[in-house]
Amino acid sequence: MQRDTCAGLAQYGVAVVLTIMALALWGFGHRFYAALLPELATALQLSPQKTDMARAAVAIGYFVMALPTAFISRNFGCKVGVLFGLGIFAVGMFLFRPAVTQHSYFLIILAATVIGSGLAIIQITTAPLILFLGPKKSAIQRMNFAQAFTPVGSLCGLFLSQKILSDVLSKTASDVGHNLMLPLSTVGIGAIALAFALELAHFPAGAIARSTPSESTWASFLPPLRYARFRFGLAALLFSLVAQVIMAGFAVRFCQHAMPSWTPAIIFEWYVAGILTFTLGRFAGSVLMFWLDPMALLVFFCVASALCSVAAIFMPGIFAVWAIVAASFFLSIQLPTIFAHALRDLGELAKSGAAIMLLVAFSGTGLIGLVALLTTTKTLHAIMVLPAVCFAVTALFAAAMRRAERAEDAWRPAGPAAADAQTPVKAV
Repeated sequence: MQRDTCAGLAQYGVAVVLTIMALALWGFGHRFYAALLPELATALQLSPQKTDMARAAVAIGYFVMALPTAFISRNFGCKVGVLFGLGIFAVGMFLFRPAVTQHSYFLIILAATVIGSGLAIIQITTAPLILFLGPKKSAIQRMNFAQAFTPVGSLCGLFLSQKILSDVLSKTASDVGHNLMLPLSTVGIGAIALAFALELAHFPAGAIARSTPSESTWASFLPPLRYARFRFGLAALLFSLVAQVIMAGFAVRFCQHAMPSWTPAIIFEWYVAGILTFTLGRFAGSVLMFWLDPMALLVFFCVASALCSVAAIFMPGIFAVWAIVAASFFLSIQLPTIFAHALRDLGELAKSGAAIMLLVAFSGTGLIGLVALLTTTKTLHAIMVLPAVCFAVTALFAAAMRRAERAEDAWRPAGPAAADAQTPVKAV
C-alpha cells in the first residue's frame, strides 16, 4: 500500500495538493463564517431568532445542493464540480458586502445559503475526486490523509477570525459590519484563485470524465443501492455522524457541567485541544493504514469511541473531559474511511453515491435538535449514552462492510488491472 500511495502522489502531486487545499478551505469556510456571524448579527441588529436562522441557512444550502451536485459531477466531471463549488462559495462571500451596506436580512440569508451550497458541492465532489487520484487499493488511506486537513482549515478559520475580530473591535465598535466586508471578500478571492489553480492542474481521466447524454443522472441514484457494501456504508455513516454531531454539539455544555469552576477561556482551550486531537487521529490513522487493514482499524476505532463515551458518563470531573477528548481521536477516521470504502469500487456511480451518502447523513443530523429539546441539566451527563450506542452500531455495520467486500472479491477477476478498474463490482 505504501508503494501505491507514493506512486499516486508522484503522478498527480499538484492535483492532490490542490484538492487538499479545497478540503482545507471547506473546513476554514465553516469555522470562519460561524465565528464572524455573531458580530455581523450585532452590527445588523438581528434578533437571536434571525441569527439562528442565518446560522441554519448554511445547512439549507447543503440540503438544496446534495442531489443536484450529482448532476454537475456526472455531466461535467468531478474537477468541474469542485471548481463550481469554489465559485459558488466565493459568490456567497461577496454577497455579504451588499447585505451589510443595505442592512438586508434577506441578503444575509441568501449569502449563507449560497455559502452552504458551495461547501456542499466541494464536499460531495472531492470525495470521488480523491478516489480517482491514485490506485483504488490505497483510496481509503488517501481519503483519510486528505480529510485530515479539514480540521487544520477549521483551526485556521477559528484563530484568524478571532484575530480579525480583535483588530476590528479595537478600532471601532460602531462600524463592525463594514470592517468585516474586506476579510469576507478576501476569502472569496482566495477561493477563486484556488479554482484557477485547479483548472490548470493535470488530473486523471476519471476526474474529468463526463457521462454521455443518453445516461440519465436520475437513474444513476438507484444502482449504488444494489451493492451491499454501499448500503452498509450508508447505515454506518448515518450512525457515526449522529454520534459525532451529538458529541460536538454538547461538548462545551458537557465540560461546563463536568467542571463548573472552569472559565470560558479554559473551556475554549480544551475545545481547541479536542480539534487538535481529532486532527492527530486522522494523520495517525493514515499512517497505521500502511500496515493495518483499514476496515479492521475502523472497527477498533468505533469500539474505542463507544468505550470513551461510556467512560465520560461514569467518570467524574476532569476524567470525563479527558474521555471526550480521547473519543475525538478515535472518531477521526470514521467518516472518510466509511465514505471511501463504500464508494471506491462503484466507478462512475461513485459520483451519485457520494450525493446519496451526504443527503442521508444530513437527514440524520436533524436529530440534534430533538436531543437538544430533551436535554436538561440533570440529563446532560447521560447524553453520552446516545453516541456510545451509535458508535457500537457503526462498528457492527463496519464489520458488515468488510464481509460484503470479501463477498464482492469472489466475483472480481484476478490480476492488478482488475484491482484498479474503474467499473462497479457485481452487486451482492
